[in-house]
Amino acid sequence: MQETLGPIATFGVACLGITHPHTSGRVRAMQRMENTVVLGAADDSPLLKPFIEAMGITARSTAEILDDPAVHAVLVHSKSEKMADLAVEALEAGKAVLVEKPAGRSAADSKRILDASEKSGGLVQVGYCWRFAPSVEAMQQALLSGRLGKVMQVRAHGGCCYNEARTSHLNQAGDIGGAVFVIGCHLFDRIIYHFGMPLSVNARITKFHGINGDDSREDAAGAVLNYADKIVVVDFFSWDPLNWTETWDMAAYGTEGIMQSCALPSSYKIFDKGNTGYPQGWTEWNETNFPVNWSAKKTEYSPELYEIGNPIYFDREAAAFVGAIRNGTPSVVSAKQGHDVNVLIEALYASSKFAGGEVVLNKFIR
Repeated sequence: MQETLGPIATFGVACLGITHPHTSGRVRAMQRMENTVVLGAADDSPLLKPFIEAMGITARSTAEILDDPAVHAVLVHSKSEKMADLAVEALEAGKAVLVEKPAGRSAADSKRILDASEKSGGLVQVGYCWRFAPSVEAMQQALLSGRLGKVMQVRAHGGCCYNEARTSHLNQAGDIGGAVFVIGCHLFDRIIYHFGMPLSVNARITKFHGINGDDSREDAAGAVLNYADKIVVVDFFSWDPLNWTETWDMAAYGTEGIMQSCALPSSYKIFDKGNTGYPQGWTEWNETNFPVNWSAKKTEYSPELYEIGNPIYFDREAAAFVGAIRNGTPSVVSAKQGHDVNVLIEALYASSKFAGGEVVLNKFIR
């Protein structure tokens, strides 16, 4: 079972893998926390040396980290093919795990992590940091409270910018997909969080040959997620012309109201019909317009993709992760949630292979 540390003990964390562009953001978030220390990083990549120099930490082997009783948790930020192996090994060594999304190459990988978590009793948090936007929680509360009435239609959009769709990071051998999988998973995490798993899906994930070359896996995607009482319509664009995440949004349409919610920058709009205790009309809220940009710059240790410059979601995510370990509370984004996201996305790809044919989730391999 996972050790409960309580409020006094120094929390030790280390990195298993450093090649993901989110690694620096999460390490810095841990370094900003009180009573928390980062106890090194392990990776066989040549990027390890500039990374540890920039972060002010030491290079260690995986075995050294997992054998160290002062290390209570690990950040698994390797290439996708190593995520499941490292996460399982860490759980078996008694460490808590924060694994970067999408937690491996496929649902088979995320199932291994889920099984190891259940067997060991260890805590796993999957790195869906956008979940920590207040606008996401505001939508969840509006849905749970019945403020919107009966929601029967949902629309969601996501995209990929900076030409990341053609980088090696989004085209790793063995991954079930490209941008829709590696970036779009944020969108499907939100959908499952708000509405649960659908009964079935219909999807088209398309590569338009001759437009953007053959160094990317998909250009655009559209899907219908079918529930007993609603449909969720999702679209994704791999070549977003905007630099950050301004186009990402989700809108829920109910009998008593409408809510539009954006994770980054965190904002929402609600229209109330006037029958659920709120005055009729629109309410608007935004947390920030990103005085510090989400993506920052390419670095010597992140030469292909921009590292993250805006710390707000990593700080909240780190607090939730460490707090759950200290207090013995459930993971905010559990291994089961991460696995469900991968199952759903695999079902979308399966549907697309059959020209959008319906894939029933309870008949799909999970």
